[in-house]
Amino acid sequence: MTMLFKAGSCACLLGALAAGAMPAMVRAQGLVLEEVVVTARKRAESLQETPLAVTALDAEALRDANVRNLADLNKLAPNIDVVEANGSAPIASVYIRGVGQRNTGENIDSGVGIYIDDIYLSRPDGALLDLNDIQSVQVLRGPQGTLFGKNTTGGALVFTTNRPVDVLEAQLGVRVGNYDRRDADFVLNIPLGEQLATRISGVSRQRDGHIRNLVDGEDYMDEDRQSLIWQTRWWATPDLIVDLNLNWAETDQTMRPQKCRVVEGARGWQAALFDALAIGPATGRTTADFCRDAAEAGGGDPRKVLSDLGGDYQAENRGASLVAEWAINDDLSLKSVTGWRYTEAAQNDELDHTAIPFLHRTNTVHPRGGPGESDQYTQEFQLIGSAVDERLQYVAGLYWFREESDGRETANYLGPFDPALANLFFLNTSASELATENEARAAFAQLEWEFTANWRTTLGLRYTEEDRELRRTRYIPDPATLDASGGPVTPLGGGLYAVQRPGFVYNPAFGFLVDDIAGGETSDSDVSPMASIQYLLDPGDWIDQGSLYLTWSEGFLSGGLSEAPSGQLETFQPEEVENWELGFKLDLLDRRLRLNGALFYSDYTNRQLTTLVINPEVSSPSPATINAAESTIQGFELETSWLPVPNLLVGFNATFTDGDIQEFMDQQITIADSSVPPGPGCVRANLTILEVDSCPNDRSSENLPRLAEQSFLLSVQYHWETSIGQVTPRLQASLKKDIEFCFDALSCQTGLWLEDEQFDLSARLGWTSLDQRWSAALYGSNLTDETYLVGGTALVESSGTGGYAVNPPRMYGLDLRYHFGH
Repeated sequence: MTMLFKAGSCACLLGALAAGAMPAMVRAQGLVLEEVVVTARKRAESLQETPLAVTALDAEALRDANVRNLADLNKLAPNIDVVEANGSAPIASVYIRGVGQRNTGENIDSGVGIYIDDIYLSRPDGALLDLNDIQSVQVLRGPQGTLFGKNTTGGALVFTTNRPVDVLEAQLGVRVGNYDRRDADFVLNIPLGEQLATRISGVSRQRDGHIRNLVDGEDYMDEDRQSLIWQTRWWATPDLIVDLNLNWAETDQTMRPQKCRVVEGARGWQAALFDALAIGPATGRTTADFCRDAAEAGGGDPRKVLSDLGGDYQAENRGASLVAEWAINDDLSLKSVTGWRYTEAAQNDELDHTAIPFLHRTNTVHPRGGPGESDQYTQEFQLIGSAVDERLQYVAGLYWFREESDGRETANYLGPFDPALANLFFLNTSASELATENEARAAFAQLEWEFTANWRTTLGLRYTEEDRELRRTRYIPDPATLDASGGPVTPLGGGLYAVQRPGFVYNPAFGFLVDDIAGGETSDSDVSPMASIQYLLDPGDWIDQGSLYLTWSEGFLSGGLSEAPSGQLETFQPEEVENWELGFKLDLLDRRLRLNGALFYSDYTNRQLTTLVINPEVSSPSPATINAAESTIQGFELETSWLPVPNLLVGFNATFTDGDIQEFMDQQITIADSSVPPGPGCVRANLTILEVDSCPNDRSSENLPRLAEQSFLLSVQYHWETSIGQVTPRLQASLKKDIEFCFDALSCQTGLWLEDEQFDLSARLGWTSLDQRWSAALYGSNLTDETYLVGGTALVESSGTGGYAVNPPRMYGLDLRYHFGH
């Protein structure tokens, strides 16, 4: 490579460090723990001198821990919980310190920001990233409002891929395992002259399902994902580097049908309505009867279900980004990040978890048809520099974001029963479309001042303006098109239709009528400050390196519009958080022991939580976002790495967390006693054969969802040099205790969706050849074949029943790969 290329690499070092120099997880080099470099504050710095809670994992650490996608981080970093949405759909649902997103609708955002190569992923569809050719992952815990902006009240996940380099290299990998696991991935890096290089990587993940549906005999919750990334790097001048990234991903797989659970004594108003009008007349049984059948199916095995629909999910993601880094001088660089991302997703699943067509949800059978879509555009400028002999470090920037989304959903009830079951055919379906436009603008700055050799202070500020628009269109069936034979159609109320027999011919192409159009706009602005004070410890007899810090920060999560019990749209307020964190980072015993810990206290105002609202006019339940006025989360996190002897690395993480809701008023719909008037604040609705009351409900005593009260991780790994190469065995055990997965108020009161314990034992035995070209590994997860809750859709107030989902069973297999080049 010419001197121009080499000079360009050196001149752009500052800019590259600011965004491209990535962390190495704790590893041994002899009897010393290596230094970890992170970019959690938009510039490269030692983890041990960063005044915030960060877990950094590089490619080797991810490989050794058998981390293949985002969900595998669940057991590796403290206080993070990653599962599919409600345990069913392969949609990223990430929680950090008890903050995340349960409702994946287009009108709400997650409290955890996900970034890949500086681009924010606004939608969870397709965000269960397969970590192929990844340079690093950083888990940032706590609000990141100053540098990362809105929607990071819980934290952020920062992914960085490997950039093109100036040498020819390639890598091929295959993986096989039980449940017919068959994965393949590749990386190809090609220099294109003296100033240009390109890098292409791809991955295919395929596996059979592990949930057996006893209705159709098929296995569900399989894997079928493919992705490609094509990057090109141009060393334009000695001071300018330009990176182009084009990426594509596709998912086409089945969902996880949930196991049904009857809540004894619960009288769901919707089940009572449809049992009386349709299910009883058609079958002579009740919703609860069918749920008991499903609960007992397969001997009660939660991985054997009864589902008339099963469920499937398709998503496609396309993205492009252009990043330019200009080293203005030795102390100052300018970075531009331009991004575009397109997502479309469709799913069909059921919410009744039984073998009858009681409640289905789809966005493919719809008046407008097709999947939901989202387009997002981002532009960011960062100015990164230092002054006063590098005692002053600073970053400042401007940010712009725009998103246009169009989501569609159809909820189908009772349709069709097999006409042979009764003399009536029943149908209830409600379709809706959400169209959103979101735009945000922000300016930010943060500086660190080293005012003595030991003391540093950091100050930061971000100002954000945001505008959000939402338009909801609701559709109802056209009664004139329901019966292809021209038979009479009788509306029964509550959105339910009866079609008389004999002579009935079901018309699946029935028409829809526009029932209601609603819309609204919200505009918010926010100032997110932060401040920290840090003391760097002097090396001594037992301390080799260390720091103590106190950090105060604020953040906010976008507000918006959501469904209300009236069926109209109501505003929910932005979520705001004030966070205090007192931490320590210590390297001890000649850098053989590393202890990093933090005490934190987060005070939330208008915490956004997911509830269930039901519009009695169409009897259609749907998730909605409401505000819990006051809540707090506090806890302690510890990360430990220890080298007791050469090449033996022991890791231990522990978290102790407590979440408390001080004020949370919701609405609850119950069957009314017609002989007495509605209570204070209650609204009564007449549903033909019964009346329901929607009443204020105080839910302040509930647990916060997806927040483990305790979690522990213990790992032991040994690097063994032999005559045939390096052998690396690793054993890892994780334990999480007391996690809540309930949904509505009644399901939370039962305690049936509270998981006492999640335990996972995994192992990996890796081998790398002496020339570093060949590697192989035997791996296994959930080796003790535990079964525990990972989610559920518990609509107990409406149906008197609920669904729950469990973790994957024991998985094991063989990984083989070949590498050549640098």
